[in-house]
Amino acid sequence: MADPRRLGAAFLAACAGHGRRRAVVAGGDALDYARFGALVRARARTLDALLGPDTADVGVHAANSADYLVSYYALLVAGRLPFLIDATFGAAELDGIRRGCGVPAFLHDADRPFPLGGTPRAVPGSALALTVLPGGRGDAPAPGPDTATCRFTSGTTGAPKCLEFTADAVTAAARTWAAGTGLGPADRVLCLAGFTNGLAFNTSLLPVFTVGAELHLYQGLPTSGGITRAVARAAATRLVAFPLAYRLLAAAPRPEAAAFATVTRAVSAAAVLDPEVRRTFEARYGVRIADYYGIAETGPCTYERDPERTEGLGTALPGVSVRTVDLPTGEREVRVRTDSMAAGYLNAPGALAERLDPDGYYRTGDLGRIEDGRLFVTGRLGGPINLAGRKIDPAEVERALLDLDGITDAAVFADTDDNGETVLHAALAGTGRLGRAEVVDACRARLAPFKVPGRVTFLPAIPRSAVGKARTTELRRLVRDARAADPTPHGLENPA
Repeated sequence: MADPRRLGAAFLAACAGHGRRRAVVAGGDALDYARFGALVRARARTLDALLGPDTADVGVHAANSADYLVSYYALLVAGRLPFLIDATFGAAELDGIRRGCGVPAFLHDADRPFPLGGTPRAVPGSALALTVLPGGRGDAPAPGPDTATCRFTSGTTGAPKCLEFTADAVTAAARTWAAGTGLGPADRVLCLAGFTNGLAFNTSLLPVFTVGAELHLYQGLPTSGGITRAVARAAATRLVAFPLAYRLLAAAPRPEAAAFATVTRAVSAAAVLDPEVRRTFEARYGVRIADYYGIAETGPCTYERDPERTEGLGTALPGVSVRTVDLPTGEREVRVRTDSMAAGYLNAPGALAERLDPDGYYRTGDLGRIEDGRLFVTGRLGGPINLAGRKIDPAEVERALLDLDGITDAAVFADTDDNGETVLHAALAGTGRLGRAEVVDACRARLAPFKVPGRVTFLPAIPRSAVGKARTTELRRLVRDARAADPTPHGLENPA
């Protein structure tokens, strides 16, 4: 049995075992497990008819919805290979996926034009449409024979890298999370992350259904009021969210602690949570936040089980080994080995293997230490910037900026805003033809929203070494001086 079908069979077995228990709630709609399984089987037959025998690889480029879940599992049941694609990716990223991974077909939200054009076909019984583009796979590498699901992370080349996961890896991640965090059938999980992100993929997409729990989908822009109402409607026992959500809730002018009375675990991931945000949230809502450390390539790694702990990222989950290794620089790098690791990058053959050390541990690029079995991450070796769980390659953003008329040099780096959150900062040199607003608008037209710089500073020149690398210390000093000298706003905070 092909790996997608094996993963689909595991899902259908869970549906059969949990019967009339409620599985998915989205807005006013709810599906029990029996109905969920029936819809998946029917959608699999529909997609089989639409795709025909020759189209196996299908991108899913849509916002979270019950329809998304039905379509994803239907592709698995039908033996197709789903590629989970960030809904904010635009034409450039999608075209890179089409060419680099050989994905010819895309399921997407029917109420919005598909960025690559083509002729969309309605999917009967669905709010999604199907667009099949001409050209087939071309000369793109073929997925491994055991690959069951693919999803993407931005790598150091700037193009989204396609991670291949086997059925064993996906089910191992689900088992690890359920066993390591005590997830059970009585849980009602409200997840604010997109299904393409590791936070949702590892904590919600399969684990919830494996144990017979309920998955509640958050829809709309995240606001403190919206999140509070969603928690109350779901009577959620678990809230899974990025640090931004907890900052919004901590800053709410009128916090409604009663809405959180059912919440036993609030899970935070993707970046270290600001200690003051943690203290304020926990004091206001009476809910402890448990930190979680996971990596796109390896799946879930650590989780904080002790509610009295307020520092660190917890201890290793079942089936996970975490260690730190001394580097020639005197720093210590965090390395992990898990049962849920990706098999490779489809569009960068051999690149993932290069990140493994001789013992099979993944070189995370994170700096840290382990104390009494608990992981503390203290920084990064370099490379992609982690912005609310999304990895952004500065080189990709710099290339887009250098395409703008009047920009002669650019350096993009991680900065912090007035709330202590990570923000993308672009330092630019050029002829002065463009203003900050024009730069941001031009980036919005070229890049996914989360890649648009939140701050822009103009300098006479970007300080560089003899080999052309930006001199970071001097660059940051020049940026500070420029911002201090010019009282006008330097860019737009959170432009997306």
